Amino acid sequence: MPNITWGTIDYYVTRLTSTENPPRRIDICNQNLTDNDAIRLADALLYRSNSSDSSCAATLKKLRLRGNNITSTGFLAICEAIGGVADSISALEELDIGNNRVASNVDDFSFGLYLLFSAAPNLTHVDLTGNRIGLVDDRDMKLIGEIIALNPNYGGRLEALNLSDNFLCDRAVIHLAETMMLSGFKSLTRLDLSLNYIGVRGAQALAELVACNSTLQRLLLGGNSVGDSGATLFASALKTNDTLLELNLGYNRITSVGMDELRTAVYDTTSLNSIVTSNHTVSIFFYGYCSDDFHSSGCTKEQLNEMDQILRINALPKHYPELPSIPQLKVAFRLGQSFDIKYFLGIDRKKMPEVLQFVSDRIGAEKLFFIMREMPLAVCAS
Repeated sequence: MPNITWGTIDYYVTRLTSTENPPRRIDICNQNLTDNDAIRLADALLYRSNSSDSSCAATLKKLRLRGNNITSTGFLAICEAIGGVADSISALEELDIGNNRVASNVDDFSFGLYLLFSAAPNLTHVDLTGNRIGLVDDRDMKLIGEIIALNPNYGGRLEALNLSDNFLCDRAVIHLAETMMLSGFKSLTRLDLSLNYIGVRGAQALAELVACNSTLQRLLLGGNSVGDSGATLFASALKTNDTLLELNLGYNRITSVGMDELRTAVYDTTSLNSIVTSNHTVSIFFYGYCSDDFHSSGCTKEQLNEMDQILRINALPKHYPELPSIPQLKVAFRLGQSFDIKYFLGIDRKKMPEVLQFVSDRIGAEKLFFIMREMPLAVCAS
């Protein structure tokens, strides 16, 4: 190979058009690439697929072009190359084209997405961060949502979609959520919609998605404007969801009112049954909250930290490795005898608060909480 700087467009084009060592990963980030460079790369991909050793093209798994000046023209050229050689580069698993301008022409962008999602069944991660997608017409956003939802129809298994920092408004998010629900999108586990312009209406659509979706594990919404009303909608949705692991609502103009609604969703202590039926999977993260509201309502810093910890209580068992698994747990204290969870079956409801306080004093409130939340409803209702 000629003396070419590693990691540049010339380096990868040379490797693709040579007969040796085709790249498994192309990483050309923050190098001020233009559409002409993207077209050169697309042509090299097509050359590789048409060469006598076309099977080598199947080695490309990751394509990262973040932080360049590629518009919809260059994006379409790359997607056409992927679509044109789908049989030979179907190993492609990740496409990162964040912080470019790939949505500058909505027709080219939409057609490029169509080719991408219909021709790359092994694609699991797509990053479209910072491409100003939301600046296109809202009607076009509906089309874009429908194209993304096509992925499972072609045998695709898209797992992570990053649409952060794209000027997405409520209507755009509503279109996306509706198409995901209608299409029965079963593979997506991570959706990043941070740093957009999502308000209450968008939050309502996403909350409905959370309520009925059985696969989504991480929903990132930091830096939007869902407010207390949006927090309340998500709190309600979490009552019927047991798969979401992370909900990021930092910097969303949520005050103590909204945080308290979310707290109740994951840690409702009004009764034993409510403890057990609280959401046991999600951890809610606030990397920024309206501290002025807390101070004006009389909340101390300690109370604020306690609230933040409660919202992440489902992740706390990781910090207690000594806690035995619940099915085999023998309660680590004595009330005159050794006993297990079934002991609570014989306790009168009126005496339960006194007994629980006794237990809490000996093993700690957190461990007691995890014990009680794993108890069957029949025990709690005794």
